[in-house]
Amino acid sequence: MNHKITQIFVPTSFTGSPTTDALTSQKLHAYLPSFAPVTVATGTGAGYTTAGNSSDSFIFAIGSGSTKYGSFKTSVIDKKNVLAVTKTSPDTSVKQQITYIGYDEVNDAKAPNFACDEEYVVTLKIDEYWSKGVYQPMIQESVRVKTACCADCSGGCDSLGCSTYMSEMADKINASPLLSKYVTATYVYKGSLPTYKWTLTIQDPGNSTAETAVLTDLRSVYASYVTTPSSDIVITSDTDGDSDADALGNIMYELTPLASVTSLPNYNGIAWAKVLVSAGSVTACGVKIEGKVLDEFGNACVPDAVPYVFNLVRFKAIVHEGPYNTQDFDIENFCSAVAVTTTQEIKYPLGVGAGMTEMERHYFTNNLPAAADARRYWNPIYNEDSNAFLYTSSAKTYIAYEVTYLENSPIGFEKKSENTHSVLFLVDATLTTLASELELFLEAFADVTL
Repeated sequence: MNHKITQIFVPTSFTGSPTTDALTSQKLHAYLPSFAPVTVATGTGAGYTTAGNSSDSFIFAIGSGSTKYGSFKTSVIDKKNVLAVTKTSPDTSVKQQITYIGYDEVNDAKAPNFACDEEYVVTLKIDEYWSKGVYQPMIQESVRVKTACCADCSGGCDSLGCSTYMSEMADKINASPLLSKYVTATYVYKGSLPTYKWTLTIQDPGNSTAETAVLTDLRSVYASYVTTPSSDIVITSDTDGDSDADALGNIMYELTPLASVTSLPNYNGIAWAKVLVSAGSVTACGVKIEGKVLDEFGNACVPDAVPYVFNLVRFKAIVHEGPYNTQDFDIENFCSAVAVTTTQEIKYPLGVGAGMTEMERHYFTNNLPAAADARRYWNPIYNEDSNAFLYTSSAKTYIAYEVTYLENSPIGFEKKSENTHSVLFLVDATLTTLASELELFLEAFADVTL
């Protein structure tokens, strides 16, 4: 069986030392298998010299800064056994998956056409690590959108406007207790949306003072639903100069809402009426679905929390037509009825200090020979204290160099396999001289270009 064993070194310099035991804290150097130090060249095209020794085998060692542990060392690395040498530059940008249903804000042709008396089912399959233990094999939830009945159509029933149904689709995804935990849906469109106003009709209180008092109260209660309460919530006057909206002794208040408002709460038990002002002209529409960043408990991820967890959500979306006969769900069509386009895949931040610190913490927890040291290193109370082997810093970013190689294990008649090892060098991105020296050394040793 092949096991991969990884070591983590966090150097601050790449300097020579006569013996590995003389290496001070975080001082890295390369040695021959005989433990003779390798001379590291500097300057353009630098690499290493071996003082007449032509060996292509090396050992890396780094000072621990602890008299108990001395220096940490790799096994012998033979050039012929090197499988890969990689460099990963820091990139702190974070991306979540973005998938569009229908219009993707680029291609108008992806906008769907809806016919009357049809049902569309949007199914999301969510792949999120921590939830797999609860939802096997993955989270799956659907929302349904039903178009208008054909009997209700006055014409054009085979080409209904997409705006109503795509915005409803986004609203239902966001309203789902399960799906809204992992994704956010946004209605996207091209053109202009219909505009509405809301009217509230109540019995005339009888005098202007009472009418003004109601108006003042409305502007306070519904301030969050409008842009400017003083101009967006008004009294509608009729021809007789009074504030009555009609001859029935009623008074009408009018509210011009924000574009995002889809409903208003009742006022003292009286419902607002939604009135179309302009039909608008939406030529293409869709739903943008974006994954959320979560921790192991399904909450929004905090990258500098302890323990560090960065668990991005992957998901698959499909839109299929619902069954035409609700008594027979076997005829449900799972072919995508609406275009689904993923425009951005997820991306973790690379080289961020918080993540590197957490990785190092787990490394020492599992590898320190003294159990007491290992447990203290894991315990969040002692993280980053002066006694812990915490060489990385959450405030820095790191370049990662990794050398992956096969161990020189004896292979006999029992057909033992060679174990894969790797050593991961985490270099503070501000230490440009160290990064250059180490990079040139690795390139010269492995005959690669990083």
